[in-house]
Amino acid sequence: GMSCSMCESSSSRNSTGWKDDPETLRTLPLLLLSSLLSYDSSVRQAAVQEIARGWKDDPQTLPFLKELARLDDNSYVRYVAVQEIIRGWKDDPQTLLILKQCARFDKNWDVRQAAVQEITLGWKDDPKLFELLCDIAINDPFDRKYNWEDNPRQTALEAIIELYPDRPETLAIVRDRAQNDRDQTLREFAQKKLAELER
Repeated sequence: GMSCSMCESSSSRNSTGWKDDPETLRTLPLLLLSSLLSYDSSVRQAAVQEIARGWKDDPQTLPFLKELARLDDNSYVRYVAVQEIIRGWKDDPQTLLILKQCARFDKNWDVRQAAVQEITLGWKDDPKLFELLCDIAINDPFDRKYNWEDNPRQTALEAIIELYPDRPETLAIVRDRAQNDRDQTLREFAQKKLAELER
């Protein structure tokens, strides 16, 4: 157990919350720095969550999270930043835009796949959703290395079937993926769904 005067004094402070303490206000830049500079991605993830939740009203917080969601070199940190943006700023008009960029352009399949899921969960009424899902179902660059990986093309295709079962383009896209997708798992999934849709 580490003992220091700072720890002792913090426990004896009144319980108005450490966030409002002037000492802590000075540590926000330290949290920002540790989240950026730590080589340990789990430290960066924790710092990102602290900042998002503890300084939600700080005007710098959302721009900082957006930056991390786009540019951090660790996919887990990017993912946590995206999750925190959704958690705290779902109604911000730019949130959907950030998610769409992640779904289309993130380097990692797991971040792209998660972004597709989040969009279909939270923005079902978006008029451009069908178009986005079709684009991802056909053009996402995923190449399977392991059986357990989730293919963003399949996640998009599942969403199309669930949300737009009656659109004529849905049948066409499922048929196309059943024949032409380079991922065998997705081809088999699409073949099964095609049989159900054609019934």
